[in-house]
Amino acid sequence: IMDASSSYSLEHYRETADLFNESNCETREGAGKIVLGKIRFDENDFVVDIGGGTGSLTQAIYRGARLKRNILCVDPCESMLTLAIQNDGVTSLKSTAEEFFSHKENYAFDKALMLSCIHHFSDPFTIFKKWAEWLRPGSTCFILTRPPNTTLPFFRKAIPFFEKSVADVPAMVDCLRHLGLKVEVSEEGMVLKMSKHRWYSMLRVRYMSHLHNLTDQDIEEGIAELEREKFFDKLNITIVDNITAITVRKEKLPFSNE
Repeated sequence: IMDASSSYSLEHYRETADLFNESNCETREGAGKIVLGKIRFDENDFVVDIGGGTGSLTQAIYRGARLKRNILCVDPCESMLTLAIQNDGVTSLKSTAEEFFSHKENYAFDKALMLSCIHHFSDPFTIFKKWAEWLRPGSTCFILTRPPNTTLPFFRKAIPFFEKSVADVPAMVDCLRHLGLKVEVSEEGMVLKMSKHRWYSMLRVRYMSHLHNLTDQDIEEGIAELEREKFFDKLNITIVDNITAITVRKEKLPFSNE
């Protein structure tokens, strides 16, 4: 959702904005539980959701964390933000991640969330250097991203599309630590229960941007493959969606009042 230079990303989200909330409700619920379980929010926190898209997950976090201040949903896709501002507790800003983090005055946040979007950043390492320079002591950046060795039940042709478009987590973590930021990494799992036909419908609408460049024929042939080889004797399925959680902080200096 993030960087305008990733033209297919913006194209994907413009095309799927109206379908996004319905096609992602299971993953939205799972991601929300991870965020609320990993981050300790204060009711007065100022939170920004980078790549927040339609704001549906933003709203869920706003409600679950019982925040008093609206979350700022930052996204470059106008079609997504049109939906975002319809949610409770959400204020919108049209911007890429690169644009947002390049201005020091934008670092007034207490928590910055980047949930399944950092693979769209054109140059995350430049952003990380800005974090090292401008993050306020005590503030937190929180990233959720999928590893390349996914457990999602994709058909064979979809796997290389997924693998080549995910973020390089080890390189990112090494960079962040080298810059002197405190980094915690954990592997999380979202357990998604649904009918196989629900999964097929999610694939058809390309519920994630990794599937954007697959043709309709690719999708239908892939679903036939899944039905033939994996799900022929099942109606309901359980999917484990592995997620890497990265918490980044600039620690307060001893005896600092910041």
